[in-house]
Amino acid sequence: MRSKTSYFNPTLFKKNLSRFWPLWGGASIIGALFPLAFLTILIREHALFGEPMSEPLSVTAGYYHIVAWIVPTLSLLYAALCALAAWGWLYNPRSVGMYHSLPVTRKGIFVTDFLSGMAMMLIPYAVTGGLAILVSAIVGGLEPVGLAVTILAVAGQSFFFFASAMAVVFVTGNPFAFAALYFIFHFIAAGAEWLVTRLMTMFYFGVERSYQGVIEFLSPTMYLTRMLEVDTTSRQIINAEGWEESVLESVTLVNGHLIALYALAGAALLALAWGLYRRRRSESAGDVVAVGWMKPVFRYGFALCAACTGGMALYSVFFAGYETTRTASPVPLALCMAAAGVIGYYIASMLLSKSLRVFRGSWKGVLATGLASAALCAAVALDPLGVESWTPRPEEVGSVWLMVNSGNGRGVGARLTDPALIQEILDVHRAVLAEREDLNKSWRGLGGENVSVASLDVTYYEGEIGSPHTSRMYNLPYSQERMERSQALQKLAALTSHPLVQEVNIFGHVYRENLETRLTGGYADRLYNPETKEMEQLDLTLEQAKALEDAVRRDVAAGHFGRTLFLQDDRYNQAICTGGLELYYSVTNLDRPQAGPSVQTVSLSLSAYCTETLKALEDLGIVNGSRRLLTYAEQCALEDEEKGIPYTYDDPYTGYYEEGFFPADTVYPGDAYVYPGEEVDAALLH
Repeated sequence: MRSKTSYFNPTLFKKNLSRFWPLWGGASIIGALFPLAFLTILIREHALFGEPMSEPLSVTAGYYHIVAWIVPTLSLLYAALCALAAWGWLYNPRSVGMYHSLPVTRKGIFVTDFLSGMAMMLIPYAVTGGLAILVSAIVGGLEPVGLAVTILAVAGQSFFFFASAMAVVFVTGNPFAFAALYFIFHFIAAGAEWLVTRLMTMFYFGVERSYQGVIEFLSPTMYLTRMLEVDTTSRQIINAEGWEESVLESVTLVNGHLIALYALAGAALLALAWGLYRRRRSESAGDVVAVGWMKPVFRYGFALCAACTGGMALYSVFFAGYETTRTASPVPLALCMAAAGVIGYYIASMLLSKSLRVFRGSWKGVLATGLASAALCAAVALDPLGVESWTPRPEEVGSVWLMVNSGNGRGVGARLTDPALIQEILDVHRAVLAEREDLNKSWRGLGGENVSVASLDVTYYEGEIGSPHTSRMYNLPYSQERMERSQALQKLAALTSHPLVQEVNIFGHVYRENLETRLTGGYADRLYNPETKEMEQLDLTLEQAKALEDAVRRDVAAGHFGRTLFLQDDRYNQAICTGGLELYYSVTNLDRPQAGPSVQTVSLSLSAYCTETLKALEDLGIVNGSRRLLTYAEQCALEDEEKGIPYTYDDPYTGYYEEGFFPADTVYPGDAYVYPGEEVDAALLH
């Protein structure tokens, strides 16, 4: 009779399960609490309110939400524990000797321990899922398709995460190294992308790069929780009590195919794990990295990660405060990265050799690490792809989100689709890039120049409601002198007062194609009463609100709104008013009429430029002899009347210090900026 080779040892399988029963048993008990709690809640709600127990599609939606948001993270953590339970003996030399002396081949040990670990992975899910199915059947929420998709999704994710944990088990030689490398394996791609984006942000003017997730698929937990979604469709019905309610018609797990793709990747990782185990030396137990050819990868990879993180930290501490520009200088940052990379190289070498004596003969590795760190810094700083100077072609842009916030607290925000306006925004963007050398200065580089700082945030979209193409954000110093000499600032100032920009900025959230909008009223705020010397608020009638809205629209069309955005000082300003208007609207979303109307508000800050609105306020009798609309200069003059005003001036850049008093009869000059080629009527400023 021919002998057969067994690839599965039932005794070893049972021993593994019985030895680690607290792991899978405790997880099963915790998991069982959730369906039982769900059943208890449903029974209580039914007994108290007589509500139906449940609906199949709503239960399916609940299952899918768990699959999309909870199972990936839970499986990531639990797979590591199961892998350590099944393969932890690899990290103890005595256990390795004992296992490899058993009358079981390595292939038999591999298959048996894999099945043991997968059993420990799936038992808690099976217990929790079995109870959930039972509860669903009791409450009438059993839906076969959703149940089958959920089972397959949980099994696929469990297999992938356990296979990935097994692959890391055979790379490492102790449990601490396993824990570190396991999580590095799952998040290294996202971390590397984040480090590169931070370097780009430090070097490139206006490129405020945030994590984009370009290679996030290599970080499965993050990718699955972001990409898996639950899509539901519903319809409105009238129930037996005569109330309108929403009823689910379908539930879909969006991007569920990704789980199948990761399961295939798990099969490849399982094959890799077997290949590593076949060639694993028993003497590698206790090593940080148990695979010889991976040790240089670990050493230099650790060094480069240390170069990026440590280099940026060293630069921020020792050099960033002395820079005259908002972007980093390549040479100091390259030196910091090289120094941090060398430190990381020696730390990795000490971990690999389990000794502090790693300095002799290491100069080649140190030199290579320093050069590689500096080269990485140079590769980003030289901007070979032209990221900093990039602007899209007009035909590539479907819409633009424009946000401008000035140093005086005012701002403009608008989503714009007009092609001519998009071209103007691109012209402003290119003008800012052309003046990079002057506009990129830090406070130290400005040398005590009296400026305010405005932020320009531009996001380009491929379509009107498409995904973002890219975005840029610039911090721009401005003053009256700079406004006179800077083409970029002049174009930006003209853009912010453009009628279409201000129309969207002021009324864009209440007047849209999918909205039914009705003006209902409003009030005028901070009107000064000379008799009581108090600020008052006056409610507007509907007719007054309509007349003022028409006046505001005339000012918008004339380019009067947005003219004060680049004024530096509010306190003694002769153009900006302290009071304003609030208009109330009843808005109904036509896409969701069942939600009913909501109250929206339009808040308006006024200035001497808003001639139509100011005239309407006077014609309607809202502003008169007993109710005045003050400018900041007038308000300050009233507050300072009949007393001296103490002041101090302390310039931290020049060290100049002065203190004294403004006399009571001081005339406070306005700081209003007059646009090139225009003048403000003096009568409007007093």
